[in-house]
Amino acid sequence: MPFTRKYIYIFCFVTMFLFKTIWNYFRHGNWALLENSLFALFFVFFYAFINWAWDSKKYEKK
Repeated sequence: MPFTRKYIYIFCFVTMFLFKTIWNYFRHGNWALLENSLFALFFVFFYAFINWAWDSKKYEKK
């Protein structure tokens, strides 16, 4: 499990980048690498924020 938690963000970035790149190539006929990398980066930031908020201990009842 520590291995998965350590590399989950890299896996999410690569997965979203490849998905969006292939989608744009078949849909629009171009690669749009900068746009896809920024989309994947924002997706990873969003995922990290949701993961942090979900595991937050601030509002845990005692």
